[in-house]
This record gives sequence, structure tokens and C-alpha cells, in this order.
Amino acid sequence: MSEGDRSGEGIEDDRILVEDTGESLDAALAEEERSAVVAAEERTKSVQRELEELKDRHLRKLAEFENVRKRNEREKGESRRVALADIAREFLPVLDSFERALTHATSEDLTSDFGKGILLIERQLADLWQRQGLREVETAGVFDPNRHEAVSTEPSSLPPHSVLSVMRKGYTLGERLIRPALVKVAVRPVRPSRPSEVREGDEDDGPGGPQGGD
Repeated sequence: MSEGDRSGEGIEDDRILVEDTGESLDAALAEEERSAVVAAEERTKSVQRELEELKDRHLRKLAEFENVRKRNEREKGESRRVALADIAREFLPVLDSFERALTHATSEDLTSDFGKGILLIERQLADLWQRQGLREVETAGVFDPNRHEAVSTEPSSLPPHSVLSVMRKGYTLGERLIRPALVKVAVRPVRPSRPSEVREGDEDDGPGGPQGGD
């Protein structure tokens, strides 16, 4: 084989080698690109999962914070209502004294400057507590063991357990009963005993008694 032939054969072999190397490089680059895309997708999914977890934890913390805030508000409100109820119980005897004084006052007492001053003070105190939710217990109608306390009973033609009179007013503060009303309650009248049978021979007696003989 001549030198030219060998030289031409070498050139062809090199060309074939370059062409094969180029295809392998493209395949490698394509595979590397796919791997990079897959890795990027995995990182994106991982970041999304972390974001979802962070969002979930954040929402849980917000819910816990809101529950704590609401619980604190309830406890604070309940503490205020309890304290206010205790103060109201101490105040009610003062209101009772005002009402007793006004009940026994004459019209002249109430029209005097002193009487008008007492009325004004009593009205101001009542209005102040009404704004805080103080209300009289309803006593008209039937005895309610949850709001009334029976201190006496009285036979009456009214239905049994009807409230006949109020001995002392009861009060509520909001939904809380702070003092029951003391009331007198109706009971069924006692039936009179049956009259004894008339004795034999007495039926002929007149209003003046038995008739005497001659």
C-alpha cells in the first residue's frame, strides 16, 4: 500500500471518530440536561413542600394565638362579672334601705327638699346599676325555685304555687342570679271537715232545743 493510500485511510478513520464523539457528546449533554431538569423539579417540589409546611405551621400558630386571645378575653370578662356581682351583693342592702325609707315616707316628706334629694340619690344609684345589667327578678305569676325563695305560704283561691307577695326583691346581674326574691306562696285551702251525723231524735228539735212536756 502506498503512502498516499495510508494517509487517506487515516483521514477517514479520524473523521469517523470525530463523528462518533459528537453524537456521544450530544447524548451526554441531553442526559445531563434531563438530569438537571429532574433535579430542578425535585428542588422545586421540595421547596413547595417546605413552603406548605411553613404555611401550615404559621396557620396553626395563628389559630393557637387566636384561641389563647379568646380564652383570655373570656376569663377576663368572667373575672369582671364575678367581681361586679360581689360588689352588687354588698350594694343591695343599701338599695333596700332606700326603698324602705321611701315606703314609710309621707307625701310631705317626699315633696320637701330633703325628700327630693333622697329620691334623686336613690334614682341615680338604681340607674347606675341598671347600666351595669342589674335587673329585678320577675315575681308575677308562678313560684320559680330557680329565682324565688319561699319564706311563707298562705291558703288562697289562686292556683297553688302562685306568688302572693314579695317580702324582699331579688336581682340578677346579666344572666347571673345574685339574690333570689323572698316571696309568699299560695297553697290549696284546707277543706272543712265533714259535719258529724245528726243524732237520732235531734232532728225534731227546734231552734230552742228539745220540747218539754207538760
